[in-house]
Amino acid sequence: MGGTGSQEFMMESDAGEDVIALSADGRYAANVEVASSDVPKGVRHSENPPVEEIHTPGVKTIDELVAFLKVDEARLAKSVVYWGGEKPILVLMMGNDELNEAKLGSVLGLDVHPMEAERLLALTGADGGSIGPVGLKGFTILADKRLEGANGLISGANRNDYHVKNIDLKRDCVIDGYHDLRTVREGEQAPNGGGPLRIVKGIELGHIFKLGTKYADALHATFLDENGKEASIIMGSYGIGIERIVACHIEQNHDANGIIWDKALAPFDLHVIGVAMKSQAVADAAESIYEELQADGFDVLFDDRKDISPGFKFKDADLLGMPLQVIIGEKNLAAGKIEIKNRRSGERTLVDRGNLAATIRSFLS
Repeated sequence: MGGTGSQEFMMESDAGEDVIALSADGRYAANVEVASSDVPKGVRHSENPPVEEIHTPGVKTIDELVAFLKVDEARLAKSVVYWGGEKPILVLMMGNDELNEAKLGSVLGLDVHPMEAERLLALTGADGGSIGPVGLKGFTILADKRLEGANGLISGANRNDYHVKNIDLKRDCVIDGYHDLRTVREGEQAPNGGGPLRIVKGIELGHIFKLGTKYADALHATFLDENGKEASIIMGSYGIGIERIVACHIEQNHDANGIIWDKALAPFDLHVIGVAMKSQAVADAAESIYEELQADGFDVLFDDRKDISPGFKFKDADLLGMPLQVIIGEKNLAAGKIEIKNRRSGERTLVDRGNLAATIRSFLS
């Protein structure tokens, strides 16, 4: 739908489809599509000789160039070539920094995708790994913020097997803009000074963003302000992933035996288990307790199966994970007692049958 001021509500999970960057102190969190980090910028050297073409036979990658020229990776301006809509775009990145396509698309306001090898050759006369900003015609040239003001750089010469050194981006190129275009890496410092970043998977539980007046203007949706002047309504949008909340809760609340529901999310408040339903006394008591608890306002799941062993019933109850299990067995029933099991802690308590509802209500409150 578009809009700005986007805020995502994420939960860290190995099952997540998003990737997020988190600072060590927990005060910085961002989707990697927009995350930034505090990394060293390019250097501006006092000596600034003119550009010089160098022969680099068979050298294509940054690592190969580092080994061939025996220079620091930070001296290399990697050229990445994309289409921004129908426009050819050259993006300069420092060393092995990875271009973040989402950031590039946001900067351009266009759909972006890598340029095909044959189109690159047709437009520049060179293959990938030999492209550079010096003398390049017909391209919009953008550079990552790390390279702003840098000189003494090395990049492709726009002909195969050659590179250019001593590049001063201010002097030798026409850069159309410097932007944060890189993908952050694990261990880099958070931009808020909150320590090193962790890169983790996450599940998006909700999303809010500001639409502004885009749709209000189109629909002529207006109101009269305090001065009686007509103004467009400012709109926002939100989404809540109900199924994702359930999935995330289970990701965070389970053990080897199954789900452990929180009281706020549990499908039922409690799970009534008739241990030996072939016993008429147990069957009658279990049925009566089930109806009484429902009448008291509790949401109750009732296991009234007669041909299932107690062990299977207990396993199923732990698997389903309701907050409380109300267990009705012959021995305790004869003594006027009902057993309650706390699913999360595993603690078992015997209560008088007459105090059962009050005990449950106290726990759930």
